[in-house]
Amino acid sequence: MPQTNGPNHDTDAALAALRAMVAIADSTVEDHAGQLTLTQFRALRVVGERTPVTMSRVAAELGLNPSTVTRACERLTSLDLLQKAQNPLNRRETLLAPTARGRQLVERVDQRRRRVLDDVLGRLGDDVRASVVAGFTAFARAAAEGDPIPSIVAPGK
Repeated sequence: MPQTNGPNHDTDAALAALRAMVAIADSTVEDHAGQLTLTQFRALRVVGERTPVTMSRVAAELGLNPSTVTRACERLTSLDLLQKAQNPLNRRETLLAPTARGRQLVERVDQRRRRVLDDVLGRLGDDVRASVVAGFTAFARAAAEGDPIPSIVAPGK
């Protein structure tokens, strides 16, 4: 008899939701920033949220190799979405900040994501929608409490 509750079912349901969310994330970036990869867009978002910020901080926030973030930020700079400046307090560091164009791009993608998510949530009944929103809130809180992908950030742990 197939299991309908428990860890495997719960994980499969979360994985299905994750796939749907990733599809939304990919398509909304593609719609408004077709020349960017999802990683480049994520780097732009982190820079916008932490301005001014160093590349090493962006890499840590994203759980990525610094060289990957350097390449992503170079691409964003070449597209006039990011600007770089030498840190006056530490000349070995480069500070990153979004350009006005970069901020506008993030805002357009966020607006599109809100519309798509509102449409999906609108397909749910009121009770289910309230439960889903409460679940999203609890899930986001739990994910923020710890490292959601420790094997990527700290291999071997």
